Amino acid sequence: MLSLLEQVSKFTGIALVHNTRAEISINDNAQAIQYTTYETLIAKAKVLRAKGNLPCHAELSFKDLTTFVAHLLAYESMVENLYLQPETALAHTHESSTNTTVSTQKKSAATVWHLATSGTTGTPKWIAHTSASLCRAIKQGQQHQHTRWALCYQPFRYAGLQVLLQSLLNGATLVDCTATDTAEKLDIIKREKVNAISATPTLWRQFLLSGAFSNSQPPFTIDKITLGGEITDAPLLAQLASQFPNAKIMHVYASTEAGVGFAVTDSQPGFPKQWLTAGVNGNSLKVDSENVLWIKTVAAKNTELAKVNSTIVEVDSQGYVNTNDVVMIEDNRVYFKGRANGAINVGGQKVHPEHVEQVLLQSPLVSQARVYAKQSSIMGQLVVADVVLCASKDTETKPAIALLLHCKKHLDRFEIPTKINVTDSIAINATGKIGRSQQASTE
Repeated sequence: MLSLLEQVSKFTGIALVHNTRAEISINDNAQAIQYTTYETLIAKAKVLRAKGNLPCHAELSFKDLTTFVAHLLAYESMVENLYLQPETALAHTHESSTNTTVSTQKKSAATVWHLATSGTTGTPKWIAHTSASLCRAIKQGQQHQHTRWALCYQPFRYAGLQVLLQSLLNGATLVDCTATDTAEKLDIIKREKVNAISATPTLWRQFLLSGAFSNSQPPFTIDKITLGGEITDAPLLAQLASQFPNAKIMHVYASTEAGVGFAVTDSQPGFPKQWLTAGVNGNSLKVDSENVLWIKTVAAKNTELAKVNSTIVEVDSQGYVNTNDVVMIEDNRVYFKGRANGAINVGGQKVHPEHVEQVLLQSPLVSQARVYAKQSSIMGQLVVADVVLCASKDTETKPAIALLLHCKKHLDRFEIPTKINVTDSIAINATGKIGRSQQASTE
C-alpha cells in the first residue's frame, strides 16, 4: 500500500484554507486567510523526512492545520508510533527519545496511529489505528475532487481525521472551521463556498437556529451533509432535508474505538433491525442482554491492533467491541438511547439523558435541549433539562409546563425532568457535542 505522502503527491492545486486570528491589534477580530497548495504541503513533508533521525515514537500536536498535515505526511509510514495529542496532552506508554530514531532510508512497518477518545462521559483513552484502518471508509474518485469540505471537528480526533483524509486522498479543498464560534464558522462556510459539511447534530442545530442558511441570498446550497458523534433525531433530519432538498444526507455511526461502523442514508433515525443479523459493510452487529450494542469491524482482523486495543476496550471472545451505546428495538428499527456509563440514577432506575433530549426535541417548541443530573439526598439523582425554544414559538406563555405535559406522554415517570429551564443558548464542548460532565447544584 502506498504511503499517505505518496498518495497525496499526485494532486495539485489548493489543498487547505486555513483560518488564523489576525494579530494586527488587540481589538481586531478579523480572520487572516491562508491558502496552502498540495505542492507546499508535500514539499514541507519531504524536507522533514530528509532531515533524518525521526523519532520512533512521535507526538503530533495541533498548532495550525498546515503544520499538522505536513507533519502527518512526514511521519506516517516512517515512525513506529504516532500520538495525535489533544489540547491537554495525555501520557502514553512509549516515551519519545532523541536517542531512539529511525533512518528515513529504511521504511518501517506500518505506523501505529494513537488517537485519544473524547472522554465525554469518562477518562480519555488511547486507541490504536493504522492509516489502512483509518482510510477504510474513505471514498475516492474524480467526482470528489471538486468538493469543498468544512472541517468542523478537531483534526486530531477520529471524526476530524475522516474529513481531513477524505479531502487529502481526493485532492479536494479543506476549509478550516475548527478554531471559531458558530457565527464565525458560518461566515467562513459561506465565504469559502463550502459544499460539504460533517458535524455533530448539536452543531447542525446551532447552524439551523442561526437562520444563516435560510436567510441567505442567493440561497446557500450544500451537496453533502454528514452527521455523527451524537444521536441523530427525526426532526433534525426533516429540517435538513427541507433546508437542503438536493443534498445527500447521512448519519454515520463511528467511534475512535471501533472505527466507522455504518452510514444510514434512509432519512430515518437509528438503523434497520436486519443489520443485526445480516451485518453492514462487512461489519457485524449484535445487542446483548443489557441492550448494549456490540460491533465487530473489518479493521478488527488486524491482530496487532486488536492486541493493543484489547487492553483498553472490552472485546468478547468473538472479537466484538463493546460500544457502551444502549439501544432499543421497535418494530424493524434499532434506536439509540444513550451511553451506558452516562445514565442518571433516579432511585435505582437508569435514565439516559440523550433519550430524554430526543423526546424534548420532538416537541415543536424546542430547538435545542440538554438533560443532566441534579443531586438529591432522597433519590440519589433527579433529571433536569435546559431547553432553547424555537424562535417562532417564543409566544408560548408557559413553555415549561407545556413541555412537561409533552414528556408525560412519551416518558416513564422517573424519566420526566423535575425542572425544565428555558435558556437562550446551550454550550457545546470542543468536540462539537453537548458536555455531559456538568451537573446542577445539590438539592
